[in-house]
Amino acid sequence: MKLNPLTPLATAVLLLSQSAALAQNTENDTLKTVTIKADKEEAYTPKDTSAGTRTDTPLANVPQSVIVVPKSLLEDQDSKTVSDALRNVSNVNAIDPRDTNNVSFKVRGFNAATVVDGVSAPGYFSNAESVVNIQRIDVVKGPSGGLFGSGQSGGSYASAGGTVAITTLSPESTPSRQIGLRVGTFGERGASFDLNQPINSNWAVRLVGDVSRNESESDGIFFKRTALFPSISWTPSSDTKVVLKLRYQENTTPDYSGLPTKGTLDTSAFRLPRSLNITATGLPDTVQKSNGANIRWDQRLDDTWSFQLLAARNTASIDQRGAFVSPFGIAPITGSTVSIAGVRLFDDFGTTTLSPSLTAKFATGAARHTVNLGVDYEKTTDDAFLAFSNGFGGSLGMVDLLAPRFPAWVEAPTPSLAENQQNVYKSTVLYLQDQLDIGSWHLLGSVRHTRIDVNDINPAFAYNNISSNTKTTPRVGAVYDITPQVSLFAGHSQAIKVPLFGYYLTPPKPEEFRQTEVGLRLNGLQGVSATLALFDLVRRNATITDPATFAAFQTGKQRSKGVDVDVRWQATPSLVWLAAFTRQSAKITEDAFATNLVGKQLFNVPEQQIRLAARYDIRQGDWAGWGAGLGLTRHSQLPGNAANAFFTPAATVFDGQVSYRTKDARYALSIGNLTDKKYFIPAAYFSGGQVIPALPRTVSASAQFNF
Repeated sequence: MKLNPLTPLATAVLLLSQSAALAQNTENDTLKTVTIKADKEEAYTPKDTSAGTRTDTPLANVPQSVIVVPKSLLEDQDSKTVSDALRNVSNVNAIDPRDTNNVSFKVRGFNAATVVDGVSAPGYFSNAESVVNIQRIDVVKGPSGGLFGSGQSGGSYASAGGTVAITTLSPESTPSRQIGLRVGTFGERGASFDLNQPINSNWAVRLVGDVSRNESESDGIFFKRTALFPSISWTPSSDTKVVLKLRYQENTTPDYSGLPTKGTLDTSAFRLPRSLNITATGLPDTVQKSNGANIRWDQRLDDTWSFQLLAARNTASIDQRGAFVSPFGIAPITGSTVSIAGVRLFDDFGTTTLSPSLTAKFATGAARHTVNLGVDYEKTTDDAFLAFSNGFGGSLGMVDLLAPRFPAWVEAPTPSLAENQQNVYKSTVLYLQDQLDIGSWHLLGSVRHTRIDVNDINPAFAYNNISSNTKTTPRVGAVYDITPQVSLFAGHSQAIKVPLFGYYLTPPKPEEFRQTEVGLRLNGLQGVSATLALFDLVRRNATITDPATFAAFQTGKQRSKGVDVDVRWQATPSLVWLAAFTRQSAKITEDAFATNLVGKQLFNVPEQQIRLAARYDIRQGDWAGWGAGLGLTRHSQLPGNAANAFFTPAATVFDGQVSYRTKDARYALSIGNLTDKKYFIPAAYFSGGQVIPALPRTVSASAQFNF
């Protein structure tokens, strides 16, 4: 049952207004003279990054596009998911919560690796990460030589288009405690906490947690999360710091396969309700879990050298049962009557990471060097099976989608793992990087030698790919400072990834990714910080699957080229503007096997994207503490599958936020899809062919209390 959206909203507004009034009465009139000192120029535009080079480097000196989304921006825009946060970065695809278990992020048209605290995250569930524990997100655009490990541990994704580098909260020396509450439309409710406590001058602990549940416009679809992130830091001296971070996260939701194009995009014969959920009676929920331990040891050795050791063990699993229109994504068989099939996917990842490195900072003549050398070792086990109810091609039953009576769920047989996938991926990377600062020039050169050993074996699907692959990939670039606030940059980077999960007649060759980029960067010029970049990114040895035999052929070449613009403008001390714009051509340019795909636009990649947002915070006087934001997000039409058989229309969506901050509390009201725009986007289920009704208007009220 769907709640009246005004009911929880009215209740939340009443509760928050009463709380605010109570706070004003009990804290006396001094609240009227609150002055908010921090401006958004520093908060929205961090000056440094470690994600772009793996050393602490000014953003202005990195010869590649690196765009940062800090925690303050997540808070001001009330980002509920990683995808919400990344809409503020040009050329990153959006992910609907109903598609989170089926797809990962793309940057510049290609799959991106997700890195959490310096470690490539196993699995393909990056949008499931709890934003409550995120300190900042750095988006590195382009392959960057496989900057963090090999990307193999991502399960099926590498740093082809870039890297989404998430930094989580760490223990701090200043005590802080925060509790958050949230209610909203579609049954949204949640609570979070962030407890940071120094024990003494050497030790500090932090505990962050998040529980939430909300429903959806789609019948029977809900999202439930439980997350806990303990961490502890030890700083015995100014030369030594050790941080241990643990993580537990569980997400539960019924599987959602999308809707056919007939009755949604094409309503000439009939129209399907947006709330329709194609399912089976008694379908078990899908459960996704991720756990891990990450330890980082930073040691200053002397005035020149420092040492870092990063070690981690991460696991991720998904038990996904789904019902969908069969055959995969094909329109209704007879009018609105379809055949429903059932499937179960079980996947269990385990990744061990070990990354020791040395960094030296020294000068030779007029040049200042930052040299970084090290080893990245990753080993991933990937046990999985895919089984269909009533066998492959079997049906649970026929359903008229205009008057649905869904068939009963039939559990797919659970095969022994010996009959299915038991994969092991090992990668060892040796790398050397030098960053030189010579007057107005900032130069970067690096080389990475990668060895990837793959056992991709699945007897049930005739996969038998065992290979050892080596490749040396360079990265070079330069930044020239025209003035201290204006610079030009250019760079070239490469990376590789061994493709998995295909019926190859011979073991596949590594896919190769190469990017050339030139750009202009502004660094606080009249309050403007911006990156404008022209890029050309190529993927070689891309796989095409023969639909008749399911055999995989590496005959493809794909290319994405265009322009990205990212702007942060501090117009006044109270007003900040944000803009992100993309115009690109992302297409299949060569394919010796599937020549009909040449010239096709890459699946779910728009030719244009734009994001505009503004935030105004009153900083002084009787109204100090109040703030408001307004945003616009637009994308051009989206290809619904690799063959471009259909496109979902372009759409423009607005969002808005209002907040009030006191010394010890923050109250906020946010509205997504402000005008309740009704539109569809492609679904990634079985690589496309269906659509998802985009999120309707949602309203959330939240409160955070510091004590």
